[in-house]
Amino acid sequence: MQGLLVVAVIWFAGMAALALVIKPSAVVVFGPTDRVIPAIVASDGALLDAGRFHVSARPGAATVGELYAAGAWFVWPVISKGCGRG
Repeated sequence: MQGLLVVAVIWFAGMAALALVIKPSAVVVFGPTDRVIPAIVASDGALLDAGRFHVSARPGAATVGELYAAGAWFVWPVISKGCGRG
């Protein structure tokens, strides 16, 4: 069970770090939507989907760091279906 927890922590941290390294065209933001959605809208972003604690969006001019400053818990890049696949 401990190994599974380690794998989950590595996965979450890796995805969050990847979003900081690249400038993703779309992101999934986990956190309080009442704080994250206004940050996306203010940057001329586009909401793609929203749930209780997540938002999928094209962030517009907002950077991943700005989304974290707005209260995001995690920001993950959306990896497109065709990325690296033939």
